[in-house]
Amino acid sequence: MALFEEPKRIDAAIAQHRLSKRAAYGYAYRDLWGPRVNSMGNPWSPDNPSGTIIFRLAENSLMHDEITEYINTHTKVHSQNHLTYSTGPRGSLRLRRAAANYISSEFQARKTITADNIFITPGVASAIDALTWSICNEGEGILVPRPFYNGFNFDTLNRSNAKLVGIAYAHVEGYHGIDDLFSPDINKVALETALQKAKEAGITIRALLISNPHNPLGRCYPPKTLIEFASFCERHQLHLISDEIYAKSVFANTTMPKETPFSSILSLNLENVINPSLLHVLYGASKDFCANGLRLGLVCTGNEGILGAMSSISMFSWSPHVIQDVWASMLEDKEWIEEFMRKKTDSMVEQHRIIASFLREHNINYYESNAGLFVWVDLRRLVKSLAESQALLSSATPNSLPAESDYEQVVVTACGNNGVMIAPGNIYGSEEPGWFRITFTVGEGALKEGLERFRKSLVELQARVQA
Repeated sequence: MALFEEPKRIDAAIAQHRLSKRAAYGYAYRDLWGPRVNSMGNPWSPDNPSGTIIFRLAENSLMHDEITEYINTHTKVHSQNHLTYSTGPRGSLRLRRAAANYISSEFQARKTITADNIFITPGVASAIDALTWSICNEGEGILVPRPFYNGFNFDTLNRSNAKLVGIAYAHVEGYHGIDDLFSPDINKVALETALQKAKEAGITIRALLISNPHNPLGRCYPPKTLIEFASFCERHQLHLISDEIYAKSVFANTTMPKETPFSSILSLNLENVINPSLLHVLYGASKDFCANGLRLGLVCTGNEGILGAMSSISMFSWSPHVIQDVWASMLEDKEWIEEFMRKKTDSMVEQHRIIASFLREHNINYYESNAGLFVWVDLRRLVKSLAESQALLSSATPNSLPAESDYEQVVVTACGNNGVMIAPGNIYGSEEPGWFRITFTVGEGALKEGLERFRKSLVELQARVQA
C-alpha cells in the first residue's frame, strides 16, 4: 500500500474503471511508467534541440551504435530454438550456459556456476519481483541500506505487497558521512538496529537486498562489508540478494583517494559464513551491455525451492528465446566482449571527467565515485536555503511548513522547466535532504547541453532565494 493512501481515490478508481482493489492501488499509486510517457517521448538530439535531456534514468547510451551493429549482424532465427516453446520460461539453455560461464569467469566465482543455477528473467526488476514473490508473504519485509535504488520499491511492492525497510545509518555511533555507509563496523550496528525496529513495528523481515556496485552512490562494497552482510543473514536466517547489475561498469577515477574495486559476493570465501541456499545474485544486460530495452536479467542461485517457485510464475514474464540468444552470443564472444568493455570504460572515464570538471568549475559539490552511470550531487545548501526563505515568507507555523526534503522537488521542477530531468534524493530514501542523482552516460552533446541547463536552473533558484 502507498504510504499516504487516500481511500476515496481507491474507491473512485474501483467504481469508475470496475477494477479490483489490487488493481486500483496499482492504477492510483504504483504506475511508474505511465506518467513518464509524455516527458520521455521528446528526447533531446542535435536535430531536436528543444527536446528534454534525461539525466534521471540509469541508461548507458555510449555504446548504442556498437550494440545495434552487433545485434543486426548476429541475430539468427532457428526454428527449433526460437519458434517453439523450446526449453521453456526458465530461459534458453544457450543463454543459461553462456551466463554461467561468464559469471564463473568474470565474477571470479569460488564455486563453479552451471546452467542449472541460472534463471532468466525479463530484466533485473522482474528478477527481484520473482524473488520477492518466492520469499515474502504479503506484508513481510526486505531490508535495504539507505540510500537505495528507488525501483526496489516497485519491484518488491507492486505484485507481492512486500515492504521495503530502509536501514538508517545517521544514528550509529561513529557515523560521520557517506563513506561510512561502506564500513563493516557501521553496517553491523545499523543492520541489527533496523531488524529490531522492524520487529517492534510488527514486520517480519525475510531478506537483505544490496546493490553492489551501489546505486545511487556509485561505489563498491569492500569484501569485509559483504562478509558482514552474509554473516548477518546467516545469524538471522535471512536471504541475501546481491544486485550486481553494474559489475562491469567500474572505471578509474584518479581524484578518489582510494578506489575500492568490485568484488562479487560469489568471489568470497563464505564457507561457514552463510548457507549457500540463502544467497542469490542478480545480473542483467541493461547497464553493462548498454541495452535497457532488451529486458534481460537473471537470478543466480543454488536454491532449488527458489528456482521452482520462480518457475511457477515465469509463464507470465517470459523473455523470447531469440532475444535471449542475442545476449548469449555476446557473452560467448570473448574477443568482442573484451574490446567492447574496454571501449565502453574509456568512454565512461571521459564522460565522468566532463561532469566532474563542470561541477568543480561551478563550485557544486558531489560524492566521488568509480562505478555506475551517475553522480550523487550535493545541493544541500541550496535546498536548505529554499526551505529557510520560504519559512521567512510564510505565515504558517513551523510544524505546518513542508519538510526540507520537499524542496528537492522545487529543484527538480526548475530543472524540468529548463528541459533537463534529474532525480531527487528523497526517492532513494536518502537520510539527508539535498542530494540528487545525475546520469552522465548520455552522449557528449547531450551531457554538455544538459549540464548547462542544470546550471541555469540553479542560478534561477539562487536568485529566488536572494530576492
